Amino acid sequence: MKLHRLEKMFNPRTIAVVGANRDASTAGGCIYDNLTRGGFTGKVFPVNPKHRKIDEAQCYASLADIEAKVDLAVIAVPARAVIGVIADCGKCGIGNAIVLSSGFSEASKDGRQLETMLKDAALRHGVQIIGPNCLGVQRPVSQINATFLQTAAPEGRLALISQSGALCAAIVDWSKPHDLGFSSIVALGNAADVGFGDVLDYLASDPKSDAILLYVESVNDARGFMSGLRLAARAKPVIVLKSGRRSTGRKAASTHTGVLVGSDDVFDAALERAGVVRARTFSQLFAAAEILSSSKRVGGDRLAIITNGGGAGVLATDRAEELGVSVSALTQDTMAILDKALPPNWSRANPVDLLGDAGPERFKLAVGACLADENTDGVLVLFTPYAVSDPNAVASAIVDIAQKQSSPKPVLACFMGEERVLEARRTLSRNRISDFTSPERAVEAFSYLVRYKRNQELLLQTPGPISHDEKEPDAEGARMIIDSVLAQGRSILSDIESKAILSAFGIACTQTIEVETAAEALVAAETLGFPVTMKISSPQILHKSDFGGVKVGLANAVQVRSAFETIKANVLARKPDAEIRGVTIEPMVSGSGSRELIVGSKRDPVFGPALSFGAGGTMAEILRDNAVALPPLNRILAKRLINRTSVARLLDPFRDLPEANKTRVEDVLLSVSDLVCELPHVDELDINPLFADQHDVIAADARITLRRPQSGPRPYSHMAIHPYPKHLVKTRYLADGTLLTVRPIRPEDAQREQEFVRGLSPTAKHYRFMLSLKELTPQMLSRFTQIDYSREMALVASVEIDGAERQIGVARYVINPDGESCEFAIVISDDWQNRGLGSMLMKDLMEAARGHGLRMIEGEVLADNQPMLSLMESLGFSVRTSPEDLHLKLVQHRI
Repeated sequence: MKLHRLEKMFNPRTIAVVGANRDASTAGGCIYDNLTRGGFTGKVFPVNPKHRKIDEAQCYASLADIEAKVDLAVIAVPARAVIGVIADCGKCGIGNAIVLSSGFSEASKDGRQLETMLKDAALRHGVQIIGPNCLGVQRPVSQINATFLQTAAPEGRLALISQSGALCAAIVDWSKPHDLGFSSIVALGNAADVGFGDVLDYLASDPKSDAILLYVESVNDARGFMSGLRLAARAKPVIVLKSGRRSTGRKAASTHTGVLVGSDDVFDAALERAGVVRARTFSQLFAAAEILSSSKRVGGDRLAIITNGGGAGVLATDRAEELGVSVSALTQDTMAILDKALPPNWSRANPVDLLGDAGPERFKLAVGACLADENTDGVLVLFTPYAVSDPNAVASAIVDIAQKQSSPKPVLACFMGEERVLEARRTLSRNRISDFTSPERAVEAFSYLVRYKRNQELLLQTPGPISHDEKEPDAEGARMIIDSVLAQGRSILSDIESKAILSAFGIACTQTIEVETAAEALVAAETLGFPVTMKISSPQILHKSDFGGVKVGLANAVQVRSAFETIKANVLARKPDAEIRGVTIEPMVSGSGSRELIVGSKRDPVFGPALSFGAGGTMAEILRDNAVALPPLNRILAKRLINRTSVARLLDPFRDLPEANKTRVEDVLLSVSDLVCELPHVDELDINPLFADQHDVIAADARITLRRPQSGPRPYSHMAIHPYPKHLVKTRYLADGTLLTVRPIRPEDAQREQEFVRGLSPTAKHYRFMLSLKELTPQMLSRFTQIDYSREMALVASVEIDGAERQIGVARYVINPDGESCEFAIVISDDWQNRGLGSMLMKDLMEAARGHGLRMIEGEVLADNQPMLSLMESLGFSVRTSPEDLHLKLVQHRI
């Protein structure tokens, strides 16, 4: 595999320090001192025209004076001089720089302009930069301390990415006494160029990092952030701490970073979608780091609590219940073991109270019994230092039994107090037993293991196949309606226009007739049939009920005429400047079995469209029973969104109410997800109420507002997560006239993908996977079908046989770490080979790669796979023998 484009940023052999000097109290002096005295085995070049030598080493006037090739430049000069240094980097072939200098977007309006100029210069000269306004980078595994911290972090397996240098400094100071080591520490600063997504992309495949911590103040590139998070979370635990969770904090974060921060519920939804764990406080981040940096994982959420103090056990139990952690019921065998060895008045339950006089042997026996219990997934030991107890002896006993049993279950400890338990905590830490200062923090740490397991399980879930009965949305018709509204200079759609958009995406809506007079209202009501609902029609009024602009249950002509006049009077009294176009008449759809729901979307300034679902009606804003998710959704995600609300329980059978049609509710969420993916002009969308009963769902009211998107040149650039790329769906004909469909793969194809691989001959499987394989594992299946379209593509070819879709071929590429090339793979069903399908799929795959901006496509082919080599040659690929394996041929084509 090609080297990652950040490889030399993190593992340079030569480093130039621009701004180096003799004064270690300055940034340039401190970094030069850290690099030259910190054990870095590569070459360090000081650059400063004011000095000829620094510590007997030659000091260069400029980067151009250095004769050797430089991998990384660390820049500590005034802000105004940085752009010139970046230009020098480009001229000297230095592709990586860390810019420590402040005075950019965090400082002023002029600083923001300067940062824009810096980004342009970096792009123009081909230089990747971390910063500006950053602390720098530490890579303890390579003994690199390119920060102006005098303390180097201890080496370990945990990586930290942070926008705050202060937080990095605190964690480095905290890590050594807690025996926590790091593979990398990256302070991004303003993240003008290299951001979270880029570093996550690197760390996801970094063999030196087992878990990743993030401290986030703002996100510049939502697509890159989400793509990097999702990639990293599939490979290793990722824990995120986000500042600015409340309005005052968000304002402070914006002032600090100069970047607008998105709302916290949307950020939560983004993390959940990526499968990462979120810490809410600085102390929780430490707790998560300590537990997830270990190799221990849980099989479930059942925790056994062992204590020598009842109060501590109660605190732990309360926190477990708050976090959804189960306090396990011990088996009868375990109870018998404990009964035989413990004093008669022990608690005889979980928490296992060993009593205040418990010594090392009592703790050791209880820990061993609970670790062996099939009803437990982890053990928490709480210790209170009574006068008769020996903390260090107890700690040693816990270490001894944990090592002796070698259980995969985690053992956590909480030795309460300070002075008497200090040495005991050191004993635990040295032996990789995670220790916490309070019962609550220890339980929180266990909950992170539980959440990580649940997240990984969710990533492996695959939705069922899409039904052939599902109608494709009329996205083009909806776009025409939107274009017409924008051409009129409007940004708010009328009720009728909004419902037309929903209908184009398959969402059933009540029939709406707009009228101007009371007489026309009567005609409309008689046409639709009583009872009816009447609503004001005014572009200035969005929430009609707030202005007395809604009347429901109008049962006859007299009530309709009276309501018309009443509604107009109400609105004019409360908003005299409102333009009243008349009213709309709709049939009443709310029955005794209907539930009122709300489905909506709002454009987040960072993550783009965010979907919401919850309890609807006029009380929606007061009840605030809603959940948020990022599109695109599939059916599994739609179900999860619904089940995160309290109103989900109302959809179940209740007293004399039959169960609501949940599948149709899910269908509406999927349709709204499609809508906001395909229509980037939609700023806000509200369907409230959405009535759901046992038969169907129907939208009674809808509101859509528009804005002109600031989208990039490629489709779906308004989305944080790349949705299904429908523009790549094509109908094809083989030379013999066979009709087939070539389209991107989707999660719902899991069953078809599995059947396709099962049907391949042993030879075809060997050529494709280069190993013995009967069928795809669940991990492989989810990996092959739940793809990130922003970093990979898989095109499947399918035909319809007996009314069912059958996959007959697949070609895929994955973007290489260099970001400019991709590696491909292709396989065709045995009975469909030699019919031109392989050539067709490869051409479509190369076109998709070209559209993504890639320059090169390449792959590995077994030397005895002559049909594939012939195909490659016919498509213009170069073919050569691998220098590392004579049984492999390397094929390559510039696109």
